[in-house]
Amino acid sequence: MKKLRITIGDKSYDVTVEVLSDEQAPAHSTPRPTTTGTSPIAPPPAAAPTTPTAASTPGVIISPMAGVVKSIQVKEGDVVEQGQVLILLDAMKVENRITAPAAGKVARLLVTEGDNVNEGHVLLEMN
Repeated sequence: MKKLRITIGDKSYDVTVEVLSDEQAPAHSTPRPTTTGTSPIAPPPAAAPTTPTAASTPGVIISPMAGVVKSIQVKEGDVVEQGQVLILLDAMKVENRITAPAAGKVARLLVTEGDNVNEGHVLLEMN
């Protein structure tokens, strides 16, 4: 056991430290984590996505980021051209235009104005 004094600001604290090894660590070394004989806990496996992604489901338009649906520019049954704005999504006070990746028809709207959506949330379906 070693007695040490630590000063933080204007206050000093006397502490007792147990020396676990005779080796002297270099003055500028980074402390290494120690194990206590227990096995490390692995993080839980990532959950499988519950919403389809554009790559796995053709005709599904997903949100590329979390945000609020500011405006819906189309309605079910509308025929749209490639690049046409479908939804305006407000993310961090920036208006993002969600556009049609290809020409088609809006089959189903799955959000309404004012909805909060997460990245990967299905916004609408096209066929």
